[in-house]
Amino acid sequence: MLDGDSNPSEMHTTAWSVVMGAQQTGAQQQEYLERLIKTYWKPAYYYARRRGMDHHGASDCIQEFFARMLAGEWLASVDKNRGRFRGWLLTALRRWVSRNRTATGMDRLTLVNDEVVRAYEQEDAGTNPDELFNKAWARSCLDEAMRLMGEETRGSGREKQVAVFTTYLEQTAERGEAPSYDELGAEFDLPVTSVTNYLHRARTLFRTYLLRVIRDTVGKPEEAELELHELRKYLS
Repeated sequence: MLDGDSNPSEMHTTAWSVVMGAQQTGAQQQEYLERLIKTYWKPAYYYARRRGMDHHGASDCIQEFFARMLAGEWLASVDKNRGRFRGWLLTALRRWVSRNRTATGMDRLTLVNDEVVRAYEQEDAGTNPDELFNKAWARSCLDEAMRLMGEETRGSGREKQVAVFTTYLEQTAERGEAPSYDELGAEFDLPVTSVTNYLHRARTLFRTYLLRVIRDTVGKPEEAELELHELRKYLS
């Protein structure tokens, strides 16, 4: 799924510029805030739970964590040239959770729902907090890439390619094995050769979107391939 050549679209707003933008006042502040936490709230929640917090404590803790981080005082020491945002965030989160603060705020954002709680409870209890954070980060990147790909190809010539790819992944996850190309062809009224071509093109396109999401969270564009390598490691 993560292999293939690509020509990724450039994102003009990186995680670091989103952090700085979140210090603004006015209507854009909430937009920046929601963009920043889209990839990171789930890993942060998993981390807090694994450090011993119950559901309500972890939910409150991570909401307060993001609220305080983006309020401004923590950002004075942020230097985007120091590396990947993920590493900086995990260090800050580790310190915050260790203080075990009770949280309030960020009422407009619902960060944790029942589906996330169920997913957390299915995780291996032996996974340490840092590793669990990174695994959840990797999955969140995949989810965000899929969401963007689905939204931006809707109504285009690539929409059916993405639909075939999405169905292939969903059925693989449900069954524990991949559906045959004959099955997919029957479902979408396509010859097997078209299914093969659609899956190949969609995999390549997906890698484009995944790199785009990852580029949004590194200090330098050349670090994106390194992050992609890390992502594969945490998904293996």
